[in-house]
Amino acid sequence: MELTKEQVKYIDHLLENEGIKFWDIRIEMLDHVVTKVEKKLKLEHSNYQFKELVQDAFVKLGWKENFNGGGLDHVFQKTLSEYSKNNRKNILEYYKTYFRKLKSLFLILIFWTYLFINYNNVTLIKYTLLGFLCLFLIFILGFFLKYKVFQSSKLNSLIFLVSLPIALLNIALNWPKVFFGFDKLSNLYVIIISAIVIPFLVIGMNFIYEEFKIAQNIYKKLIK
Repeated sequence: MELTKEQVKYIDHLLENEGIKFWDIRIEMLDHVVTKVEKKLKLEHSNYQFKELVQDAFVKLGWKENFNGGGLDHVFQKTLSEYSKNNRKNILEYYKTYFRKLKSLFLILIFWTYLFINYNNVTLIKYTLLGFLCLFLIFILGFFLKYKVFQSSKLNSLIFLVSLPIALLNIALNWPKVFFGFDKLSNLYVIIISAIVIPFLVIGMNFIYEEFKIAQNIYKKLIK
């Protein structure tokens, strides 16, 4: 028997109360529970019997009684780990595909040419790096303005992965000064680091933007 919207909302609310905060993981679990309940629910069943079927489906999903809530924590963490693993695989595949495109290689070549033409203009190189960092911050801010859509395990994991080039850039530019006593980094060193890191940052931003549009479309359908 097909569940009503109110019954589906009841199950979704239970999942949220159990600590399933990311809507994409919650949808997956919701689909699992709804399918189990619909197979056993009869027209003559009372609301109490419906709730018993839901409880039974939760137990089969992996729910364990916890008086403090969070009976699905271990299931959530396992699913979150699987999502993170898939995200790492997907973004690596995206990088590989992107670097195989002639248009991508051409744009990277233009950027490299720009850096080496301005080899001696330290101020311009610094402003270029600052410009990319500001662009990244604006990019991230735009996502947080869409907070509910952003409550997705996939998008949260991707933001972390895409932020890695920023961390690597920070390490490359600051550690030589802190740990090796370099007062000033050579222009060539700064340009090489920028030439490697910035393309990865921009490609990562493009990837997460595409994933965000997909997530946004799914979320809009859900809240209708």
